[in-house]
Amino acid sequence: MAFEPQRFIHAANVRLDVPVSVQTSEALTDELRVAFEDATLTSFDDVIHACVDHAVDFLLLSGNIFIEADRSLRARLALLKGFRQLSEKNIPVYILPGDADPPEAWRAIPELPDNVFICFSSNPEPLEVNRNGRTIATVSASMWYGETDAFGIQVISETVDGIQPFRIAPVSQAKYEESQRMAAMAAEANDDLLDETLQSSATAERLAAEKSQVHGTLVPLSGKPRVRKSRPAGTSDDDESEWNGEIYDVDDSEPGSEPSDEAETTIDGWDEGFIAFVDEMLTEGRLNYLALTGELERSTLNRPLGTMHCPGTTQPRSHHETSDGSCSLVEIGTDGLQRIRTIDTSSVDWKHIEVTVREHTTLTAMLQMLKAELLEQNVGSSDRIWSVHWTLRCSVPVMRELIQEDLAVAVAVELDELKRGTRTIQLLHDVVLIPLEWQLSDANHLAQRYSRLINDDARLIESELKQLIEDDSELSVGWRHRLTALLSGIDAERIFGRMRSDGADWFLPDLEEFETLQRTASPRDISEGASQSEDDEWTDEDFTEEDAVDVLMSDDELSAEEDVPSDDEQFDDDPDFDEEYNNVDPDDDEEDFEDEDDVAGGAA
Repeated sequence: MAFEPQRFIHAANVRLDVPVSVQTSEALTDELRVAFEDATLTSFDDVIHACVDHAVDFLLLSGNIFIEADRSLRARLALLKGFRQLSEKNIPVYILPGDADPPEAWRAIPELPDNVFICFSSNPEPLEVNRNGRTIATVSASMWYGETDAFGIQVISETVDGIQPFRIAPVSQAKYEESQRMAAMAAEANDDLLDETLQSSATAERLAAEKSQVHGTLVPLSGKPRVRKSRPAGTSDDDESEWNGEIYDVDDSEPGSEPSDEAETTIDGWDEGFIAFVDEMLTEGRLNYLALTGELERSTLNRPLGTMHCPGTTQPRSHHETSDGSCSLVEIGTDGLQRIRTIDTSSVDWKHIEVTVREHTTLTAMLQMLKAELLEQNVGSSDRIWSVHWTLRCSVPVMRELIQEDLAVAVAVELDELKRGTRTIQLLHDVVLIPLEWQLSDANHLAQRYSRLINDDARLIESELKQLIEDDSELSVGWRHRLTALLSGIDAERIFGRMRSDGADWFLPDLEEFETLQRTASPRDISEGASQSEDDEWTDEDFTEEDAVDVLMSDDELSAEEDVPSDDEQFDDDPDFDEEYNNVDPDDDEEDFEDEDDVAGGAA
């Protein structure tokens, strides 16, 4: 199938005039506070500028562009300003209303420019995107499928030269799940009614057959019933010749095996039932692109007939949502292949950096190490502020020394900004110190018993906490909802670090005695083939500030330096050194958005 080459920008979850929340240990200046309040407005400006810079054919906005409940005048003014800028460049805007910005809220906005088109679900006919007298794309929010709907209205038109418009519609996983729950309730009600009828009817055998037929029939969106059968063994999801127009249940169990209690089968993190729903929408509606609404995470699902994509949010409100914000540049080729690229739009980004601190590291060397880590982070084109969450893993003596030297204050003062070329990025920091597991010679020592108890398995898991709340019979429904809503804001890493640091304060002896116990303890294997010499001892003089700056260098580079021992030579003789020190993998660098393709595929 042939298409007109085109490109458009897809943005969602802009949430204009919603302030950004940043967790930091330092006081905010008035300038930073204003920047956080205006962050979502700034990100929308970046979307508008990206449309102009890339000369797109249209802008697609799919839900939650503003929060109607906030009644924000600034949000309305920002919308009108951006739409007028696009109108001057002859770029139309197509809007799919969401839950936070319902259709009636868009209808209430006065004096929308002529280049703005709102897709109402009550409108059965899709809106057309025209270029040079030809319809190159259609956008629709309605649930009509097929060439004609139940009222005989033609929804999809055929072209004479065979070049079809690129067809776009929304899809929501939340609404799909709600429809599944309603269908399950309806099926349960039908079962109860049939059971009562069977008990009092003389034609029980005939009704029982009809009841089984209810369970064996699926009414698709097109309205044509299809028999639900067990899929033959060896049948593939993507093998259309095996389906023959029928919908099959997934049956991957081996002959004679018991039914599994596990959750439904997933494909690339997506529920299989939802994937089947997406495939049916693409097929019945002859759609090429589904805009996934109601999600904050950037995601893409490629299917043989098209693509489902969510660009995420243009500006995250906190580090609990996602690290950065973006919109998507979608390019369509003549063959229908879709190329989706990420465009950075968030002015405030969150960086999560984890560092393992070696023994005898001075505060100056520590700051140099953290600065080197910052320089390795990817800088987005719209980044103005970074909120950096540091997780520093160290031994108990190092942790206490860093706390005594006010590491958090030193980081806030010395690393207040980052210069990259001509750009200056403001930095805010949140430092969390997590003590490493200690090893004492006395296995029955109270501190050692506590160390074994507070291990990696002691970290809080959101799913376990949720199950604990649901299983508590003494909680009311209201309190269950309140506690469940708080789960996403729990910082499990910080709680785990506090558990270890408190345990060190409670049970560990003074540092001198603790270090003595460490030296007399049985040495732990640092790496394969490592050994410990009782005669050698690593002192402060062996580790300089220059060595600390070289922490990020590889073992080969360190070994090549004159008069600088390799990592193995330095730490084989140090019983304080934990095995984890030699096994920390550096974070992979993120590629710049200009060179990265999120999606390649989705031929119609």
